[in-house]
Amino acid sequence: MIGLVIVAAVFQVILCQVPHPFPPNVPEQCRRPPQGVSERPHECCKIPSFFPEEDFQECGFKKLEDGPEGPGPRGPRGPHGPPDCTKQICIMKKHNLLKEESSVDPDAAKEFLQKWAEANPEWKEPMEKAIENCVGKQLPGPPQICEPNKMVFCLSSTLFGACPKWEESEGCQTLKAHIEECSQFFPKP
Repeated sequence: MIGLVIVAAVFQVILCQVPHPFPPNVPEQCRRPPQGVSERPHECCKIPSFFPEEDFQECGFKKLEDGPEGPGPRGPRGPHGPPDCTKQICIMKKHNLLKEESSVDPDAAKEFLQKWAEANPEWKEPMEKAIENCVGKQLPGPPQICEPNKMVFCLSSTLFGACPKWEESEGCQTLKAHIEECSQFFPKP
């Protein structure tokens, strides 16, 4: 399920930011998505969900394919505005991951994510990297993006980039090669 959130989070963050020029060292092919990738790139690396489906439903999330807006977030947001944080806050509150109304508790988040990694052993090493990159850090992004959404985006992006098992389709292998080639040109959170 978290795989569904990856693509949504990427698009949410992109839509909320003012376009910035690429650094001069970024090759042309890394300035755009690769050709021939599936319409559903999140299906190339199936990250196990952090939370039960019932929690998503109770907090008002919709599956990508259920939403009237087509591919996009698991819930409403303005056409070009920041993603709605109330749903992310709801789900994090259910698991006691906040220390204030919208501030992630780094100790609780780390413990929660370590338990998730124990339950998903092939993801242990990628999750260690994600915790190091994303938990208890000042994460980049526009100020209108709340801390829980920034952390979920960071975790999802890190896990996706370090995926231990990619789908074997040609499109997914193309995406994997693109990430391996281009990730070096973009700063880590």
